[in-house]
Formats: sequence, structure tokens, C-alpha cells
Amino acid sequence: MGATGRSVAVAVWLLAAAGAFWSPSAPAPLSVESLQEEDDGEGVEDMVLRVELEGYPLSESEYMLQRKGEIYYPLGQLARHLELAVEVDPLEGQVSGWVLDPDRTVSFDTASGMGEVGDRPLILEEEDWIQEHDDIYFREDAIQEFLPVGFEYRPRRAEVHMRADEELPILSRLEREARWARLTDDGAGIGGEEWLPREPLPARFMTRPAWSLSLNHQQSGNGSSTSGNLAGAGDLLWHEAEWRLQANDTDGIRRFDGTLGQQVGHPALERYELGRVRAPRYDLIRRGGSGMGVTLTNRPEGMARTTFTDQSIEVEVPEGWDVELYRDGDLVDFAHDVDTDRHEFEDIDARPGTNPYTIEFYGPHGERETISRTIEIGPGLLPPGMVHYSLDASREGVSLYEHQPRDDQDRRAAARMDVGVTETLTVGGDLHYMEPDDEEDELTRRELVGADASFSAFGVWGRLRGAFENDQGRAWQLALERGLGAWSLDYEYTLVDGLETDELRSRVSGDLRHGHELQVRGSLGPLRTRLRYEHQESADGESTWQRLRTRENVSIGGQRLRHSLTVSQADDGDPSAQGSLQTRWGRYREGRLNLGVSYGLAPEAELDSANAEYSQSLHDNWRGSAQVRGSFNDRPHNLRLGISRTAREYWRFSGQGQVDTGGRWQVSVGLDVGGLPHPAGGWYPDPEAGRGYDHGAVMARVHQDGEPVEGVDVCAGRSCGGTDENGEAWAARLDPHDPVNVEVDVGSIDNPFVQPATRGVSFEPRPGRVLPLDFELHLTGEVDGVVRRQRGTAEPSEVSGFEMEAVDTETGEVVQTDRSVFDGLFILDQLPPGGYLVRASEEQAERLDVPQTATAQRISVEGDGDLVSHQDLTIHDGGEIVRVASPAEAVEQITFSYDSSHTLRDHLAQLLDRLGAEQVEGGLESLYEEVVILNGEVEDGDRVMVPADRSPLDEITHWQHQEELELAEEGD
Repeated sequence: MGATGRSVAVAVWLLAAAGAFWSPSAPAPLSVESLQEEDDGEGVEDMVLRVELEGYPLSESEYMLQRKGEIYYPLGQLARHLELAVEVDPLEGQVSGWVLDPDRTVSFDTASGMGEVGDRPLILEEEDWIQEHDDIYFREDAIQEFLPVGFEYRPRRAEVHMRADEELPILSRLEREARWARLTDDGAGIGGEEWLPREPLPARFMTRPAWSLSLNHQQSGNGSSTSGNLAGAGDLLWHEAEWRLQANDTDGIRRFDGTLGQQVGHPALERYELGRVRAPRYDLIRRGGSGMGVTLTNRPEGMARTTFTDQSIEVEVPEGWDVELYRDGDLVDFAHDVDTDRHEFEDIDARPGTNPYTIEFYGPHGERETISRTIEIGPGLLPPGMVHYSLDASREGVSLYEHQPRDDQDRRAAARMDVGVTETLTVGGDLHYMEPDDEEDELTRRELVGADASFSAFGVWGRLRGAFENDQGRAWQLALERGLGAWSLDYEYTLVDGLETDELRSRVSGDLRHGHELQVRGSLGPLRTRLRYEHQESADGESTWQRLRTRENVSIGGQRLRHSLTVSQADDGDPSAQGSLQTRWGRYREGRLNLGVSYGLAPEAELDSANAEYSQSLHDNWRGSAQVRGSFNDRPHNLRLGISRTAREYWRFSGQGQVDTGGRWQVSVGLDVGGLPHPAGGWYPDPEAGRGYDHGAVMARVHQDGEPVEGVDVCAGRSCGGTDENGEAWAARLDPHDPVNVEVDVGSIDNPFVQPATRGVSFEPRPGRVLPLDFELHLTGEVDGVVRRQRGTAEPSEVSGFEMEAVDTETGEVVQTDRSVFDGLFILDQLPPGGYLVRASEEQAERLDVPQTATAQRISVEGDGDLVSHQDLTIHDGGEIVRVASPAEAVEQITFSYDSSHTLRDHLAQLLDRLGAEQVEGGLESLYEEVVILNGEVEDGDRVMVPADRSPLDEITHWQHQEELELAEEGD
């Protein structure tokens, strides 16, 4: 476009902008959701979108515009979100500031459509921007002239994802805060859970324990055996206490173990335990194990491990259930129809730092549970200046009582400390003392030292660790990990120079050994795979042992397929290769078929065994199963039949019989029950059939008008229970020390207008403890109104998408929100009786550039479903004037600038007309007399003060009109 043509276009745009500014029908950007501006000839639509930067939320609701199918982004708002020094003056139509570097200045003027970015001139067409009173909106290609980000609009999710085209300081901060949040107690981070008011559950000197009893009996051709386990948990001496007693028909009481612990929750001391404790594992020095002793730490995650691979997670699983292990949303491992009450996932991949896993449980009748577990590979990366420590001392394998105690009960103690040095470097060290059971043999007492450093550089996360024992030996280990999108590459090198420990003995030994481990893992579509190669060498470089392991998991159409293969060779021996393939078809409710085969490839290729199992729901809570296992190497074939009752109804039963072609047979039965301490006394049957004894629980009473209410669900996190005829609901098996919100599931209440008086509480569960709560239900009321906008004396128009909220005046809590619909109507329903402030949301008020208090109306909701109507809100002239039906804080007076070309009566008549007041006979004269008394003689340009103590002036809560009232000229 030539200079002349462009000047004409600019002139036309300026005239259009001037007309829009003075025209009574010019739009004001009040709506936040898809509001078609009827008086905007350009067809601009308002919309609200969620905004993210590289996956980190920046705004849950950002106001944007859409014209002719294109999104226009607010430059000022996005620059503030990105923490860039770009200022936008929407009224003057000017942009100024700099981006990332003070020498990289930016400027723009909507009057000329010209500006500069650095040393480069910038010229935009008038359709590249939309100028509003709150910001200047640019379409995507234009706003990228100012901001170093790309945009992806996702209409189905109402989201805009931004990607950084250059290194942004805010992105580094967001990544750092997200990483640190995982290492702190309150690490909810961005988008964390909203916690309800905390309900205390203090420690007691002694409480009635929750208990679990498991009985098992087996009968076979070799005889019979009976065993039982009794476990309990509760408070003892103001500590958390857990104990377990094991007995059988041969030894009587075989073993008794107990533990006392306390979750302190202080930065200096997070938790300590004494009794039967589990000490952590330390690479190169010692393996983890349990025994009598003491541990204490300030680590939020508990005692950290310092090994990268070969991790395990043990979980309690109801017999007959399926269980799946996920990491980052990918299936890692699974087990079907678990035939014991515990299952251990072995050989789990773990990275340095915090490794979160999700475990899904599937019951035979459609039950589903989810728990989380974390493996901490220390020290990870700590924030600079943060210090973590852990101490432990124990006698390995020792119980409080054991019928046949072990002979090799070694003593050991360790201390470890980790310190965050920089954002990318953390150092740690540990001291160890080991002493065998033979106290007279001082030569076997050992003192060892470990030291390590974790670092992150160039996209690589790694750790260097060393272990030393005086002059007798040393060992080194270097571990590196590099993420490559959905894939990761790991390498670990171990050098052993004379050091011999129980942890090394299972891996390498001798005067000098080199160990290499290379691993590739990742996912491709439905396939998740891992390939690991291990190689060990002697001091002269000779290969002494090598192994290749691969594992694949595939999910297709809801079906699972898992394959694993291990190939190994030691010294000069022949290679060995063994593998297995497992799959399952169908679902529990329709019946499930599990198939598996194991095979060998070396030294000979052959099938080892194959099995097929089918399980089907029978009647009510019962389920039957049948399994056939065939052998191809002269081993007996096996047939197993089973029946179980695994529903969550206070007791579980399992029975099975099996026989093989070798003439052996066996029949076994098991029964599990449990009890939780009832707040009123005695015990209540554990809804989890004994599995909840060492967890927390909630017992809630639900009533309305003093009468118990049946059939209402109360949920603590994901654990829910329904009320019985006494109005009592139990939510059990809550993870200890993991805070949860406890609420009534309002969807389970038959009458939608009946709601709980309070939303609920949050609390921190304790093992074996039950929190008693009361929830009262009552009929709720509602508040409705219409949101309108008006410019000048034009007819007001309804505003859609305007967000309103109801705030409890006693607690200050926002109890309900709603957005106005196409006709401006908003409804805040399900409000319990009480006093409320009905107002625009904070973000909506900021958009209007008016105080949130100016939009507030004070109302009262009575009992029995009270309906409060016509709580209208009118926005005049883009927020210069705000008027509500029931002001919480009305203005005392209003002002305007006097124009001497019109009479004072004309001004007052225009004011009342502007507010839509009905002209009552004598009303104008009465107001005129008050204004004259208050102001006296007024001249051109004087500010006229008008008392706001009569209708409709008493509905005005905000007045920022600083200009004349724009009276029409005589004769117009």
C-alpha cells in the first residue's frame, strides 16, 4: 500500500474510532464468554480461554477476542503473564518497553499503525489489532512481532498453549518451582488441590486399636496346617503404634513385631520410628532390610534410596483382584488374579530424584481403587540451601519375639546428609558402621564412608558416588540419564577396587571389577518397551558375565500383552535365554481369560509351560475361576479350581483346590475380617475386610432436622461410603499422613435443593484412628438477577458470560459461582440459609477496572428454599458507573461537570434518564431543590454534587464519570 493510500486508511480508521468512542451504541468489553457484540459491525466475539506456557498454567480464564475466525490476543495481559517489560496504554493506543534485553526495545502506535522492534521498523494493517479500553488485542502473526512465543489454539478444550521460541526467564522459574514443589510438604504447586478447613485429629495416650485377622487352613496329601495373623494399629503413648502377631498350629506364637512412630512434620524433623523399622539401601555399601532399631529423618518423602535400578514396590491386594502399575500414564507392569494378600512389583525402572507411580486395583465385581507410591532416588536435586538428613540404627532380622530367632543378626548404623548447592547441583554423604553378631570379633567391625553428587547439565541428569573403607578398598559409580522425548537413555558404570560389601556381593566382587549397564526405554503408540544390557569385566579386561533383558507391554483395544526375555552368559559357560508371554482378554463382569506361555531359546529352543485361566462372576459377591497349567519338560500338569468372595462387605473368603498329574493335591481356605474403633465405643466391621487397620478412616453422621438420612455418600478423597439406616457412613483405608478432603457427595442426595450446611473439612489420617464428623442437611435457596450494560442513554443490553459469585459473609468463602446466559440471567443456587455478598468475580471486576466491592449486593437467604430475585447489575459506559439492586456499599454522592449551555434541570433530567428512572411527578423538582441547596450557584465547568439517597441514585455503587453528561444540543 502506498503512502497516500495508507494515509487515507489511517484517516478512515481514526474517524471510525472517534465515532465508536462517542456513539452511544459503541461496545464495551464486559462479556467473558463467546458474546456476539450486536452493536459491533466488525463481528467481534468475546471469549475466555485457559492459557499455558510449555504445559505450565498461566491463567485459568484469559479474556480474548475473535473476529472472522481469528483469535486476537491481549498484548498487555500476556506480557504480564510472561513477566516481560512491555507496557500497553489501551486508551492512548500505544505500546512501549523491551523484550528480554533492554536494547531490544518495542514500540507501536495505533494512530499510525507503525512502530519499531529493536532496530527494525514495524508496520501493521488496521485489521491486525482491535483496540479496547482494557488492552490492545493483536492477531497471532502480529503479536508475535512483540512476544517470542508461538500459539496453539485448542477450541475443544478452550485452551491456548504457548511455546517459547526463545529462552524465557519465567519458564526457568516455573520449572524450578514445579521441581521444588515435589520436595516440600505443601508441594501442591500450580493447580494444586483446594483444601477445606482443617479438622484436628490429635494424638492420644492410648486408643482402641483398629485390627485385622487373617486365618488360613491347608489340607494336602502330606497333612494339614493352620496359620493366622493378627495385626493392629492405633495410638500408644501419644505415638502411632502398629503391631503384628503371627501364629501357626506347629509353633504357637511364631513372631511378634511392633513399631512406634511419630509424624512430626517439622523442617528439622519429619518423622521418627522405633521398633521394627526398615533401613534404606545405599549403593555400593549395604542392601536395605528390616530389624529392631530406630530411624529418623527430615525428608518429606521418608528414608531415601540411593540406587537407580532394580527397585520394587510391595502393595496389599485383595485376593482375586487385578493390579496395574503406571508411571507417567504408561503401563509398566501388571498382575492378574492375585492369589495372595500382597503383591510385589519387581525390577522397576526409577530415575534420579522423585519417582511417582500410580497403582490401579480392579476387583471382580467392577470395584476400582487407586493409590500412589513414590520411589526416591537420592539425593536428587534439592533447592539451594535445603538440607535433608536421615539416621538409622538396627539389628537386622530381629523381632520383639521370635520362636526360632536367627543366628546372623548383625548390627548396623548409618547417617546421611544431602545439601542443595545450586539449582543444578546437590551433594551428599553417608557414614556407616557394621558389626556382626559375634561381639568378640573386633576385626570384623567395619566403618565405611559414602559420598555422592547429583547434577543436571546439558539435558543430562546424573550422579557420581564413591564408597570407601579406610585403606582396605573403594568403589565408584557413575550414573547418567538423558531424556529424548518419550524415550530415555541410561548408563551406569561401576568400578570396584578391593571393597567387599553385601550390596556389591550380588553384583561384582574381587580385587577389581568393572561393571557397565546400558538401558533404553520408552513408548511408541500402544507399545512400551525397555532394553537393558549389563556387562562385567575382570581387572585384565576379560568378560566375566553379561546379560541382556527386554520387556514389552502393549495395550490394544483394552487388552494387555506382556513379553519378557532374558539372555545371559557367565565366564566361559554357554549362553542361556528364557522368556515368557502373557495376555488377558475380556473384563471381569463378562468373564476374563488369561493366557501365558514360557519358553527357552538357549541352550535349547523349547516350550517350558503354558497356562490358561478363566474367571467369571457367579452370584452376588462370589466369583469362580479355573486354571490349567501344562508342562513340556516332564513336569506334572496342574489343574486349579477356586472360589472367592472379595466384595467390600466386611469379610473376605477364598478357597481353592488343585491337583496335578503327579498325584499331589491340596485344598486351602482363607478368611479375612477386621474392625475399626467406633467413636461411640466398641468396634465397627472394617468395610475393607481388615485391609484398613493400618490406615485412617472417617465415620460421618448425616442428618436433616435431627433425623438420620440414609443412602447419602460421604467421600474422603477417593474413598466413599454410604449412610445406613442410622445415618452413619464410613470411608476407610485412607493413606496415613496424606491430607484428604471429607465432603458429602451432593449427587447422592435425592433432592437437588437439599445441601449440606458446610462443604466439609480436611484432615490428616493417622494409622488405626477414626475421625468422627457430623453433616447436617437442609433446604437451600437461590439468588437470581440480570447483568446489563448501557452506554449513555441508549437502551441497556444483556450481557452473557459475566461471572458472578456468592460469598458467605461469615466465612468469606465463595460458595457458588455462575455465568450469565444469553439474556443476561445468572442463577446462584443451592445456597444454604445465611447472609451473602453477591458480586462479580475478582477477575471479572479487574476486567471492568472497577473495585470488586462496587459490584457487591448484600442479601439474606432464609430457610425452606428461599428465592431472592431481581438482584440486577448494570454497567454504564464501560465501567464508569455501576448500579446494583441491593447495594452492599452505595456511594454517598455523585458528581458531573456542569455545561452552562443547558439548565441544571436538564442535567438532572438527563442523569435520571441515563439511569432508567421513571419520571415521578414532582420527583425532578425535589431533586433540583436539594442540589441547589447543596451546590449553590454553579457556573460552566463546575463540579455538581448530587446526593445519592433516593431511588435510583441509591443503587449506584461506583461513579467515575468525570465528564459532562453529553446533553443533546438545542434543536437536535
